[in-house]
Order: sequence, then C-alpha cells, then structure tokens
Amino acid sequence: MGSPELILGVSDSHDSGAVLICDGQILAAVNEERLDRRKTSAGIPIRTLQELWRVAGVRPQEVRHIAVAGSSSMGAPPVNNDFTDDEGRFSLMQLAAELVDRFPGGRGLLASPALNDAYRLLMRPFSARRVEFIREIAQGLGVDAPITAFDHHHCHVASAYYTSGFPDCLVISNDGFGDAQCSEVAVGRSGQLEVLSRNPFYNSLGVYYNYTTLFCGFPKSHHAGKTTGLAAFGDPRRTVEVFRSLIRWDEVRGLYVNCGGVFSNSIHELNRRLAGVSREDAAAGIQEHCEDILTAMVRYWIARTGMRKIVLVGGVHANVKVNQRIASLPEVEGLFVFPNMGDGGLALGAAFLAWAESDARATPRYLDSVYLGQAYTDSEIEAALRGAGVAFSRPADLVGEVAAHLAANRIVARFDGRMEFGPRALGNRSILYPATNPDVNQWLNRQLRRTEFMPFAPVLRDVDATSFLKGFDERTAHTAEFMTITYDVTDQCKREAPAVVHVDGTARPQVLIRQSNPSYYDILEQYHQRTGLSVLVNTSFNMHEEPIVCTPEDAVKAFFSSGLDVLSIGPFLATNPRRLEQIR
Repeated sequence: MGSPELILGVSDSHDSGAVLICDGQILAAVNEERLDRRKTSAGIPIRTLQELWRVAGVRPQEVRHIAVAGSSSMGAPPVNNDFTDDEGRFSLMQLAAELVDRFPGGRGLLASPALNDAYRLLMRPFSARRVEFIREIAQGLGVDAPITAFDHHHCHVASAYYTSGFPDCLVISNDGFGDAQCSEVAVGRSGQLEVLSRNPFYNSLGVYYNYTTLFCGFPKSHHAGKTTGLAAFGDPRRTVEVFRSLIRWDEVRGLYVNCGGVFSNSIHELNRRLAGVSREDAAAGIQEHCEDILTAMVRYWIARTGMRKIVLVGGVHANVKVNQRIASLPEVEGLFVFPNMGDGGLALGAAFLAWAESDARATPRYLDSVYLGQAYTDSEIEAALRGAGVAFSRPADLVGEVAAHLAANRIVARFDGRMEFGPRALGNRSILYPATNPDVNQWLNRQLRRTEFMPFAPVLRDVDATSFLKGFDERTAHTAEFMTITYDVTDQCKREAPAVVHVDGTARPQVLIRQSNPSYYDILEQYHQRTGLSVLVNTSFNMHEEPIVCTPEDAVKAFFSSGLDVLSIGPFLATNPRRLEQIR
C-alpha cells in the first residue's frame, strides 16, 4: 500500500472549476463562478485554486498529480448562443468553418471524421501551452506534481461513471461540443471505461438546441432550461419537421447527423425556416425532436451492449424532460444523471481518470452527497451579520422556528453547511416556501427579477415520493436526490402542491433522504407536523443572472436585495422587518 493519492482536477472551460480527490474520495469540488460572481465563469479558476485547500483541509504540497480537462482545447469556448464570446467577437475558426460551409461540398468536408481528427491534432500544441500555463499557476501555489490533460468528453464520461455506483453500465455524454466532439458513448466494466463511439462537433444536437434557444430570445447558452420550460406551452407538430430535416438519427451508425450548416449559417437557416413561428412552438419542436433522438440513441446502444443501467452526462442532460423520457424506456433498469452534468463537472472527471490510471482498484462509488464546497464557521457567519448591521438571534430550536415561519407562509432563505457542487441548490443555498399557491411562480420570480417558465422545483422526503410522483422507484431514486429528472405528478401533488407542477403535469423534484442532510430533512418533518403538507418550494438562493450565493456576505446581500422574509444562516436567524408581517 502506497501513500494516499491526492489528485487535483482542473477545468478552464465555461463554468470552470477545480476539485481534490484522495483515493477516489471527493474532498472538495468548487466552480469558479461562486467565487468571482460571474455566471458560468470561464478560464483558469484562479480563485478556486487559491481557496480549495482550505475547503479540503489539505496542503498543496500533498498533491501527487494534476489532471486537466481538455486535450485539444485552447481554453474557454464561447458563452453565447451565436457562438460569440463575452465581447461579441467571433473566433477565426468559426469564421473559417462558416466560409467552407458555403462552398459546394463544404458541408461534407466539415462533417468528415478525417477533418475532425486533423483539427484535434492541430490543436494539441496550443492545448499543451495552456496546460503548461496551468502547471505554472499550480506551482506558484505550492503544487509540484506531474500534469496530464484528458479528453473533454472522456472527462464527462468519467465524472458520471465513477459516481454512479454502477460497476457495469452504459455511459452516454452529449453536449454542445468539446475537443471537437459533441458526444461519447462508453461501457463501464469493473472500474474500466471502453469508448464505443464518438461524434464530431459538426453534428451537435446540443448546438441545435442552443440555436433554438437564441431564436426564442435567450442569448446565453445557460438559458437552454428556459427553452425546456417554454416547450410545454407550444405545439411540437407545427415545427418538429423542421428540426427533423436539419438533424436526424442515423440508425446504421448510431449517431445523430447534422443535415444543415454550422454556426451563423445554421442560425440564419433555422430562423428562415421558423419565420412566423411562435417561440413556444419552436421550443416544443426542438424539445420533442431532442427527446426522440436521445431515446433512440439509448435504445440503440442498449441493444448492442446488453447494458441496461444507464448513466447520462453532458450539458444536454441538464434537460430533465429528456432524462424522464429515457428513464421511461422499458429497457432501462437503472438511471443515474451526474448532478454537475455540464462543463462544471469536467474537473472531477479529469481527476477520476488520473486516479483510474494510477490505481487498478478504481471502481465506481455511490455519490451520496454534492455538499462539497465551502462551509463557514459560526464566528465567520456572525461577523458577516454584524458587519452588515443585521439584527439576528441564535434560537435554541432553529429547525422548529424555520418550520414555523414556513407554516406561516413566509419566504425563508437557508444558508447552511457546505455549498452544493453543480447547478442545483439542494437545501444548503436555497430559498424555501410553501408549495400551496400556484401564483408564487409569478410573484416570487418577479421579486427575484427572474424570467422563468418552469414552476419552482419541489423538495420532499423520500417517504412521501410515491404519493406525489408517478413512476418513482428504485431505478431513478438516486438521481432524483439531485434534481436531475422530472416525473409526472399524482392528483395529490396537483391538489396539495400546485406551485411545483408545470403545465404538462410534471415536476422536477429533490427527493431528500435523511442521511444526506439531517437538519434540512427535519425542517420538512416539522413543517409536515404543523401543516399536514409534505412539499416545499426549493429554488436557488441567488438573484437573476447571479451565481448561487457562496459566502455569508453573499447570502446577507442577496437576502435583502431580494426582499425575503427570513434568513436562516448557520445557527442564526435574521428577519427582514419590512417583510415579516406580510402573510400571503
């Protein structure tokens, strides 16, 4: 037995971040946006690299390996749905691809696997310089260890496989693109991954979803969830044939294939084909087509591998409706969606790949928590409250008081313990409210300055899940802990918790088990004892277009900026005197 293998994983893609694992156990995982306060922050995660050691309780000198996500990458990709950067600039590669696309035969050339491979080889020297720069930054922090870069999609696949708890399974990654690929299919067997298929970026289904999101009026790539929400208000029959003609499923090769153009050429073509169409119908068409293609993809690879436990990852699988459709397939015996499914999870995948290379005993483990970020001491929280001039108390029964406020129809912001890793607030950086009034989706979103089309997500105890969620069972119970899948809801849910039910009769729940967050679970129990109700609204604790709060100072600022009623922060309770007596 050697010394513990402490590995630092780093990603400089959009939603960049860093992680530390030791012998396959995740010690800390943080995304840069939480520290620099820029949504889906891109580039080398300097602040995270400086902070990670405090979070994990280790020293930089203990790191034995640095793992970087992205082997054919120049760094952060564009963040807008027209594929410009934050300053509105187009890359030379994009402009060149658009030019080739306009010439006869150009599309066939761009779609060629040979050209894709050539591009990846061409990018390797540029990527090597970037990796060297990351190594120099790590050295400046005291990390002196070998460094290895891993393929973007293989990092996606590894992040999901090694947290799934499934030793043998089918792992599928779908996103916009990374390292010139848009998808990877692999089989995990006894701790090892075998790649079965890769799809060049030209064919990206995720990119078409982003093009449609732009058509719907949302410029940023992280707004794709709004398109998913809009889809329920539209009629897919009015637009789905447009999408079927532009990107199709190839049953022979087991790939989805782009029959249209690239980048701006494709955007112009799509806008022309959708002229006069409502954004709701456009969203419904791309959503139905995306679900159809990806269920076909899963069925194709189940038939060829015999694997019936499915693991999903990549930004496309932030689409909870797609994940529900896949879970409903009779061939699927178990489903896990990695909670930080987009590029925010790449650093963890890179770290796992380095671990698997160094340890023959590496095997998937059951992810029991994503509370992997910063926690703050009582004294740090108290200092933030006093520094902001906030009146507060330290109740003997904090859980009971929070439940009483919720039973009195007050909005409670909860800040407690370690911050969540990934895009979902799962109780430690959440806003809670009773789910009894469907109008909450309008007035609370307006209060938070959000423009959302999905209802708020519910949180409920595991013992209540089957009463409120149709089809909830052990096949999806694990992934439902992380708010990564929708379910059709029961009549009881529609009666008792209409605020969390979308117009299509679905909800995206966090199904809470006691051992993952005991005090959060106790709030639900005491709320139930007071009201007889089992479901609360759980929405992220942040203002519109801001990342979820990280520090106590972030929490106090967001609390008062949002005009919320009650702040439960660590062991303390603060109230907003202008709001406390308002009972809706």
